[in-house]
Amino acid sequence: MSNPRVLLGLCFCLIAIQNALAQVNEYQGQTDSGAYYTIAVPDGWLPPNGLVIWNHGYQGYTETEPQPNPSLGPLEDIVLAQGYAMAASSYSQTGWAVFNSHIDNQQLFEKFLELAGQPEKVLIQGGSMGGIVSIRDLEAGLIPDVEAAFLLCGAVAGAENWYNVFDLRMVYEAVCSDVSAAALPTEFWFEQPGLVEGELDFLDSLERCTGLISSELVGGALGALLRSPEQNARLNRILQVTQTELDFLLLDLGYAVFEIPNLVNDPNKLNGALPFDNAGIDYGDEELNKLVQRSVALPSSRQLFLDNYTPGGDIGSSKIVSIHTSRDGLVAVENQQILRSLVAANQLTTAIVVEDEASHCGFSDAEGVAAWENLLSWVDGGPQPTAQAIQDTCQANTSGSGQCRYDPDFEIGNSLLNFPRGSTVATLGTSSFDNATATLAIESLKVVGEP
Repeated sequence: MSNPRVLLGLCFCLIAIQNALAQVNEYQGQTDSGAYYTIAVPDGWLPPNGLVIWNHGYQGYTETEPQPNPSLGPLEDIVLAQGYAMAASSYSQTGWAVFNSHIDNQQLFEKFLELAGQPEKVLIQGGSMGGIVSIRDLEAGLIPDVEAAFLLCGAVAGAENWYNVFDLRMVYEAVCSDVSAAALPTEFWFEQPGLVEGELDFLDSLERCTGLISSELVGGALGALLRSPEQNARLNRILQVTQTELDFLLLDLGYAVFEIPNLVNDPNKLNGALPFDNAGIDYGDEELNKLVQRSVALPSSRQLFLDNYTPGGDIGSSKIVSIHTSRDGLVAVENQQILRSLVAANQLTTAIVVEDEASHCGFSDAEGVAAWENLLSWVDGGPQPTAQAIQDTCQANTSGSGQCRYDPDFEIGNSLLNFPRGSTVATLGTSSFDNATATLAIESLKVVGEP
């Protein structure tokens, strides 16, 4: 009997040769919304070949304009070799782009119709923020008859993901409040720091309070020795209270300090509305509860944010395969549990890659390809894949060790938020509210009764 791995390797080799020889016609430009697009159509493409739309992830606060010539995603070569056309939008907004992304992608699809014609099959791929963009595409229905979506470490719970980094800043400021010259670059969480001076002040704050910057530059056990006992104690307290991975502290706190103000002050997004509140949150530490800066949010501000975007689960007849890394420190794996609660089980397969070191989207090539192949088989009439089936496909596709880490028995936690907003906390002592800054000052907190 022939060795299946040898045959599979030969198959991938032939696909690579085919892709190298095939002509792909690429189109680039802008849609009416101002978003840029890239569209790639293999020579000889016909409507039955279908279209795959790629939804990219988050662009940071330093990128104020959409990027021309958006990429077609990590599986571009494989998808084009399979005969699909591909399309991607830069979106018309940077940062948290879910306010208008469904309109951008509708116009992207209309541009594809103009250039290539009506595809008989449409599939969507999305990574990180592109995961919630993809879910909004399915729920908006502006791209008709999307058969399936493939999501990679998607922020599929939507707007609620932002509360963990907001709470991280609140805890960080409380822990570091007695450290000389360790204040973050702005007094209030909604104020936008300067590009250079603010960034330097941010790094200086982390160094003074936790010793993180110098210790990370050196790395390993030697780097850890550079931190003073007091810095170590503060660092560990922040990590433990907020359940933050050490390798993600700099990135996550950066989102809180730079990206949240960018989001709330953008006139085309929240336009100054402040959706984040923590007036009734118990941070699990009596001392911290007295020190944490408290904010309240108008219901209308919070609702505006949740509307852009929190999924409802109405995805029509589409099928979804959604994969995630187990220790994702940016987009928590618990997003998958939210998706499971919204989407019918016969339309959704989730599979978790278990990792030794925390990563965001740290999939091997084999893991990504295996999940995509299983989705295609499902779309073509095969059985709904399981996490075990994806793992088996991955192992069959590669002879290398450690490249296939799906664990069908992995248990996802139930709570996306480290500090859920459902609990009631009573205030004791004096409190005051500053109208100008929407800041609620509370002398002390105590949890009473049931939530």
